[in-house]
Formats: sequence, C-alpha cells, structure tokens
Amino acid sequence: MKISVIGAGNVGASTAYGLAMRGLCDELVLIDIFANLAKARAADIAQSMCVFDSGVKVVGGDDYTLCKDSDIVIMTAGSPRKEGQSREDLLLINAKVLKSAMQSVKIQAPNAFLIIVTNPLDVMTYMAREFTGFDKRKIMGMAGELDSARLKYEISLLKGKASAKNKVVGAHNDQMIISKNYLFDALSNEDLTKIMDETKNGGAKFIKLIGASAFYAPAAGAVKICEAIIKDKNEVQSVCLVGDDLACGQLASIGKNGVNEIFELNLNQDEKEILSKRQADIVKNINFIKQNL
Repeated sequence: MKISVIGAGNVGASTAYGLAMRGLCDELVLIDIFANLAKARAADIAQSMCVFDSGVKVVGGDDYTLCKDSDIVIMTAGSPRKEGQSREDLLLINAKVLKSAMQSVKIQAPNAFLIIVTNPLDVMTYMAREFTGFDKRKIMGMAGELDSARLKYEISLLKGKASAKNKVVGAHNDQMIISKNYLFDALSNEDLTKIMDETKNGGAKFIKLIGASAFYAPAAGAVKICEAIIKDKNEVQSVCLVGDDLACGQLASIGKNGVNEIFELNLNQDEKEILSKRQADIVKNINFIKQNL
C-alpha cells in the first residue's frame, strides 16, 4: 500500500505521521513545493518509525513522480485560513493549487483514491473530480468526521463522554447541519444551543488562539477514511461526496472500493432548507471557479 500526501505543512505532516503510526502503508510520500520541508518531515517520520522498528518507507520532495502508482493520494496543500477569513476567501487561491496538483496526480497515480482536505472543502472536493475525471466513488472530502469529532468533544466537556454515533453532515462551514436526528446524547435545549455554536466555530477558535487552523484532528479524519478503505471496514462515515453539480457532506459506508452506499439524510424541514441554501452557495462558488480559473 502506497499513500502520498500532498502538502507537508501541519495538516499534511500530521496526516503522514498518523498513517505511519497506525501502520496503514508500506510506502509513504510527502510532496510539497518546498522540497526541503517535505524531505525533512519525511526523514523525521522515518526516524520515528525506526524507534518502533517499523519497516515503513518514507520519502519527501517536490517531484510528483514520487507519488507514482500511489493507492491513495491525500490533498492537504493550499493557503491556510487566517483570522477574519472565511473558507470561501480561499476559493481561487486554493483552486489553482488544487488544479496543478491534480493534473500531476492524474498522470502519476491514475488509479488512486483521492481524499481532499484543502479548504473550502466542499468546493475543492468537487473540483478534484473536474480536474482528474476520476470515478466519483473514489473521491472523498474529509470534513464531516472532523466536525463530528468537534461535536463529540463539546458534548464530552459537558457530559464527560459522548456517543460515538454522533454525526454532523452538510457543508463544512458554520452552516453545517447538527441535526437532533443524529444526536445520541440527552441534552437540554440550552446545552444543545451552546454545543452547536461551539462546534460550528470549532475551526475559528484555533485560528484565534494560534493564528492557524487545527491540524491533528483534521489529520485524524483523513487517516480514518484511509483506514476504512484499506481494511475494507464498510464503515459509515460523514464525508463530502461528489454529486452531479456539487459536493457536500453525506453519510456513506466506506470500504475497499471507496464509497459503497450513500444514505439518505434524515433531516427536518428547517434543516433541509439550510442544507439547500448552502448547496446553492457551493454551486455558485464552483461556477465562479469555472469562470475565472
């Protein structure tokens, strides 16, 4: 199993480290426009594997031939969100980065699964399909499991623990859907309101604290998708999936073939309206990229 991670920044390096520590691949590649950064972080991870006498091969650089014949490619590269920026502020900047990377991946690893982490996540996941033409069942955006983890974290702060079944769906922004139908913890209306607000602003809190986005939890979300594919777990996850004219967060079972089954969302009317409005925004942003890139 060969996995390549594009982008050796905090998210990319954390993802690579997580993959190596869980023993999910035989060969691991880090690619970044800053070759020395990718080489250094690859060497650091390789040395950490030596601590545990692991045989994982780890290499890094700026040459996309390194990712040749990868089974999975994880896209984390792009400009990070800064305080005061929305994910949509990154549209054209990161679409250009994504296009360049995907054109190379299409040549070097035409049979790979694609896991997109670059923001704005929903739009970038759709554009990954546009730039590669890969089977949409093999393209997934990592966001829902991150948002779900933030929900579980906020519940656990109040209750001591949270149900593993809690899921967040829809768009990866402050219009994400935290539906009562996917909450499996007894919460008062007051607690529910607080938890929803804290979850929706989970990413912004990191930017305010350290001037940068989170990286360990997003990396864990990407690793979780890889694990479901590699171990053929047929595990139900909240992932961003490509549709006919947009990509958005849904519940799907993930296994060795990628997306096995997509489940219809159980939402009330208000939640459906929120989702519909956000999907319209995603389509608008996709069209903006198509017209300006």
